[in-house]
Amino acid sequence: MVSRIAFLFFLLSAKAGCYAEEVSIPRECLQVIAVVTPAWDSPTGILWRLEKNVASWDVVGDDTEVTVGLRGLGIGRGLHPDGLQGPIKAEGDKRAPAGVFAIESAFGTKDRQSPHFPYLRTTDADRWIDDPGSSHYNQWVRWDDPGIRQDWRSAEILRRPDGLYDLALVVGHNRGPVVKGGGSAIFLHRWSAPGRSTIGCTAMDPRHLRELFESLDKAKRPVLVQAPRELLPRLALPNDLLVVLESLAAR
Repeated sequence: MVSRIAFLFFLLSAKAGCYAEEVSIPRECLQVIAVVTPAWDSPTGILWRLEKNVASWDVVGDDTEVTVGLRGLGIGRGLHPDGLQGPIKAEGDKRAPAGVFAIESAFGTKDRQSPHFPYLRTTDADRWIDDPGSSHYNQWVRWDDPGIRQDWRSAEILRRPDGLYDLALVVGHNRGPVVKGGGSAIFLHRWSAPGRSTIGCTAMDPRHLRELFESLDKAKRPVLVQAPRELLPRLALPNDLLVVLESLAAR
């Protein structure tokens, strides 16, 4: 019995050591927003907030229902390994990106105070460029900036009259380097109606979005882990985090 326990401990230690060599999230990351869907083409999923403590990843708050792209998820460009198998995220494909991504900042239409996470109030001039032919593709610009050459044919209006971006979190998808046509303007934002999917973002009830924003701390290097359940083991997550996410997804 003792030898069997020792053998299992050896296997677990070896697996954890492998993950420690090539993990997809920064070692300084202490906050993870996880979105898991049942399958690649599923337009809905569940979001969990997790915080890293000394010895474990702890779930904070309740399960949150979210919607993703109308056609589900596609492998995006982020912190995860290259060469993953599955649909590939592209501009206009109505898929949200799957993988591991930094959560960069927040923006919205109202004055908000967040001592721990960067937030910028938008103006009528703010655009996120979604035209792959533009030199500003997948960048935030202000069209009235005299230093900006307006070479785009389409762009996402960030101060939308429908209130969809009253509060939004910027997902670091296809941001470094930017690949033309790889997908742009990926945010976490409120849904337009309960359960209604998006054209590429992740959406939720406004109350849950506010709670998520208020919980973020830039010093904790927050990331988004977003994937169909089958992709989780291939994202090079730390083993202790993978165990928690697979347990949550299996409920």
